[in-house]
Amino acid sequence: MQLPTEITEAVILPELTNPLDVDNLAAAYLMTVVKDLDDVLCAIDFAMMMEGATTESEALEPSSLAEARCHPDWLQWEAGIKEELATLQAAGTWELIDVSCGTNIVGSKWVFCTKKDAAGNVVHHKAWLVTQGYSQVKGVDYFDTFAPVTTLVSIQTILTMAAHSDLELHQIDIKGAYLNGTLTDDEVIYMCQPPGFKSADHPHKVCHLRKTLYGLKQSGCHWYQQLVEILVDELGFTQCSVDQAMYFRHRTPGELVIVVVHVDDCTIAAKTLQEINEFKCDIKKHVEITNLGELHWLLGIKVTRNRDKHTISLCQ
Repeated sequence: MQLPTEITEAVILPELTNPLDVDNLAAAYLMTVVKDLDDVLCAIDFAMMMEGATTESEALEPSSLAEARCHPDWLQWEAGIKEELATLQAAGTWELIDVSCGTNIVGSKWVFCTKKDAAGNVVHHKAWLVTQGYSQVKGVDYFDTFAPVTTLVSIQTILTMAAHSDLELHQIDIKGAYLNGTLTDDEVIYMCQPPGFKSADHPHKVCHLRKTLYGLKQSGCHWYQQLVEILVDELGFTQCSVDQAMYFRHRTPGELVIVVVHVDDCTIAAKTLQEINEFKCDIKKHVEITNLGELHWLLGIKVTRNRDKHTISLCQ
């Protein structure tokens, strides 16, 4: 951090409603100066305080299960873990078996992430059980790994079309997207039980995976193949030849529904709200979704729309 070289007078720091709000803290400091022009220690103390505040604010998401258990929001993180385990169990992700010595067993760990709304408020504490796929062997327990996602250019193009033609814009999230991928008979993968949540009856058994999980090298590929099957074969969409994560449908004269996909985030543009609702009902027959309503927040980008002026603004 570059410290100020000229200090003129003292100003009282404004009270901060959130001491970890680094932006407000920095702004407050820009308004603050010290009487003594040579008070270098004061400036150094502030720099250390800023570094500590930044580090603490960036540590809101635990990096391990042990850290999550010591976190003030542990009850919320624990609820997220239980929700993830329930989803995995309902999907029949694995079965517990005994394996012989020397079997390659993939590790597992918890990854924590807070989901926020367009205003930056935390709305959900999400926990993922991920595999440590770096120990997989190519040609033995995984083969293809490709998984296209839409590009920012494609998203901007759709938003431009929506602004110009006054299209409806909505968003859905696919719950446990990777759990929709099924491993083939050639992909035999054994995984350690979830850290901290082993079976009380069979603590020494391992998970024989039936479905793909985050972290497996082939998970994205299997989910992508499943998504193409759902949208193209089941729902009658056409895959864009330029961006293979973009799909469109003209089922009846005048109908237009466009879906752009980034892993498990689906942005939907359509001429009418009825078309969007029909699409949501159709896809719910194949995967479980979270209906996020109108598009306001996309891949860390705030989306603000003025339909009267036919404009859409993006702010990251």
